[in-house]
Amino acid sequence: MTADATRARQRLFVHDPITAGCEIELAPEQSHYLEHVMRLKPGTPVKIFNGLDGEWLGTISELRKKKGRITAETRLREQGTETGPTLVFAPIKKQRLDFLIEKSVELGVGKLQPIITQHGITDKVRLDRLQAQVIEAAEQCERLTVPEIAAPVRLLDWVANGAENHHVLFCDETGTGSPIGEVLSQLLAKGAGSVIDNTNVVNHALVIGPEGGFSADELERIRKQPFATPVSLGPRILRAETAAIAALAVFQDRIGDWSHRPVTRD
Repeated sequence: MTADATRARQRLFVHDPITAGCEIELAPEQSHYLEHVMRLKPGTPVKIFNGLDGEWLGTISELRKKKGRITAETRLREQGTETGPTLVFAPIKKQRLDFLIEKSVELGVGKLQPIITQHGITDKVRLDRLQAQVIEAAEQCERLTVPEIAAPVRLLDWVANGAENHHVLFCDETGTGSPIGEVLSQLLAKGAGSVIDNTNVVNHALVIGPEGGFSADELERIRKQPFATPVSLGPRILRAETAAIAALAVFQDRIGDWSHRPVTRD
């Protein structure tokens, strides 16, 4: 790793294609952040990524009046695949939702799917706000992709239409499911859905209920699906955001990417 790359502490997601020598135009809010919050100057090295072209070392070439540009120089990391699961969740209160989004991105979620449930506390989701949080978390945790955020749908509509080609692990607070670690270990033993066995990969979805839990009708409909497996997260009742983080952590430990080496930092 070069000295400039070591000094590049700021990391930005950009929408433009990145090639050696190209000029990346920054959004006004990015320019404002670099100049007035981070107090950076032209000539400062930064890292940039767009989810397609890997991670690049660049240099701030212009920064003034909410206008900025970065010149891409050398690629630091090739683009790789990140095969995290889809997290299907009911919207919760603002601070707790912020926590859920940030930590799920750090834990390698592949897609975020808000769902509307019968016992949910809200059916309003500001996708623009969630998208900004996802990007910020991806920048911070040094992942190369930004998870997709899908538009909210009703849970039973998602089960009927959106869950196709997924193995659905729904966190069942009634206690009928097997421990999630046990279920995932069995999948790994079969070679199904594991990132370790790229010849036999299926999509996984982790379904987290609302603060009030799933309704009896929702539980019955999900249990009837041949692609759905009820799982338990232990003997305690967890808040929705805690359940999401716990399920993602066990997933990454058992069949996900926690066996991969971390990013090299000098």
